[in-house]
Amino acid sequence: MKSLKREIASISDHQWTVLLSLLTLVNMVVLGGLVWLLTVQSSGQFLRVLAQAPATRTPYPTFTPTSTLEPGATALSTLVPTWTPSITYTPEPTNTPESTKTPIYRTPIRATDVPTPTETPTPEFDYIGSVRQLTPCENAGKHHIFAHVRDSAGNGIPGMKMRVSWSGGEANLTTGTKIEDPGLADFAMFKGSYFIEVLDGVSQVMGPITPDIPLNELCDETGNGVANSLFHYSYEVIFTKVR
Repeated sequence: MKSLKREIASISDHQWTVLLSLLTLVNMVVLGGLVWLLTVQSSGQFLRVLAQAPATRTPYPTFTPTSTLEPGATALSTLVPTWTPSITYTPEPTNTPESTKTPIYRTPIRATDVPTPTETPTPEFDYIGSVRQLTPCENAGKHHIFAHVRDSAGNGIPGMKMRVSWSGGEANLTTGTKIEDPGLADFAMFKGSYFIEVLDGVSQVMGPITPDIPLNELCDETGNGVANSLFHYSYEVIFTKVR
């Protein structure tokens, strides 16, 4: 392989020129031969085509008139109507306006004035009282003050002190000694007028309370004709705690 490379490298430029010229000449001779062969074959085929018999021409059909004009008649040319295309105009699409929203009107509501809350007044007393004269059948000839002390729910409060006063004296009472009501205490009256109040806190003073009523009242249930009579009247006093 190395010897072949050395032999190729030893070829001179002149030798390369002569070699290339010979190769070019050989290529031209080969190309010319190919052209000559193609020409000869083409001319032979053309001569064979000319030697063939000419083709027979097919005659065209003759037109036979279908009708003969009568003597004196004048031929009229019949106009064949031509179709004229009608141009249909396609209108451009119109923009459909967008539907407008119908505004919803709301009836305004007038604001009402909010009343300013009034403060609940603070009671003046811790205990407020009420007085009721007993009926003849309830009393049955007694002459007492039946005093009750109750809370705001109406429950009797035991251990509450009260004071009964009259002209020339007074007495203290304490609730919780009666079985029927823990908030009950009683006091026997005689002639004169009496006042009663609760001592534990600020209390209303109830009175004057008196048994000096010169009137006899009958109890229909018992037939007692002096169930209520002079110096024999009784009262129910109720004190309610409100603060």
